[in-house]
Amino acid sequence: MSMRIQMSTAAENAVMLSLIDEQGNSPLSIACNEQLHALADWLLDQHHDCIVEVVPSYASILIYYDAMNMDEATFIARIQPPSDWQKQHRQTTTNSESEHQIQVCYDTVVAPDLERVAQHAGLTVAEVITQHQQPTYHVYALGFAPGFAYLGDVPAAIRCPRLETPRQKVPALSVAIANQQTSVYPMESPGGWNLIGQVVELPQLKAGDKVRFIAIDLDTFKRRRQEVSHG
Repeated sequence: MSMRIQMSTAAENAVMLSLIDEQGNSPLSIACNEQLHALADWLLDQHHDCIVEVVPSYASILIYYDAMNMDEATFIARIQPPSDWQKQHRQTTTNSESEHQIQVCYDTVVAPDLERVAQHAGLTVAEVITQHQQPTYHVYALGFAPGFAYLGDVPAAIRCPRLETPRQKVPALSVAIANQQTSVYPMESPGGWNLIGQVVELPQLKAGDKVRFIAIDLDTFKRRRQEVSHG
């Protein structure tokens, strides 16, 4: 897919860089997201002297710069990637993505929305569990809360909209889905996604990583949780 770069003002010390397709849209796709994170790495590598921070999302990068020593026009002109930036990036970096296997208990004791998701999908609970484990998920972005990773893509058969009324408290390490995304809540927090399980522990994820979910039964989950809590 042919993509072009668009930059716009985001704040007095930040610009937004977006990847735009031929129709002027920012597509939500793994290929686009991987290109975006590669571009973020390239920018930091080439312009670390004037970039304070980069915050990648699905199809855009928020770039903070040293506004005390450089105006926006000068900064944008300076960081404009050349046409061969991808070739340069491949020559100077290695693939740093990691694949993680995360154990999940899908028992309804720890999955209060699982039966409702199954009803919404017209499937059995067992079929929803099987569907959720099928993909190797891509970490699109980190956000909402520290360690909260947006993973995609959830199989179309089990996609379910967010709750109309978010919960005030979602238990830490809950696995949830919302439309084409899934994630694990790293800590107790409010949340409006559908809770379909809990994990034993959550590895540190970064954008671009891959995740596989592996089902375990409730007894194994309780035993593993106890082992983790006791070190």
